Amino acid sequence: MSAREDLNQEHQAAEIQTKILQKEIELLKKELKLQLDMRETELNDYLKLEKKYGDLEKRYNSIRNSFLGKVTVKYWGLRKKLKK
Repeated sequence: MSAREDLNQEHQAAEIQTKILQKEIELLKKELKLQLDMRETELNDYLKLEKKYGDLEKRYNSIRNSFLGKVTVKYWGLRKKLKK
């Protein structure tokens, strides 16, 4: 009977350990899901900003390459030099 009781106690200890590990796994899964959601949000924000930057750069280059735009850019440069 003693061996049987020892096996029963070991089995109960193993079950408790298994439950603890399962809870830890669930917590880690939740944390991983939160991290993944945050990274996806950051990536989407980055892609939006990158698109906005590309659009602004395209508009800037269009303005800069026009005659009036060239004059304006030179004027801005002159104003910047005069402020210093």
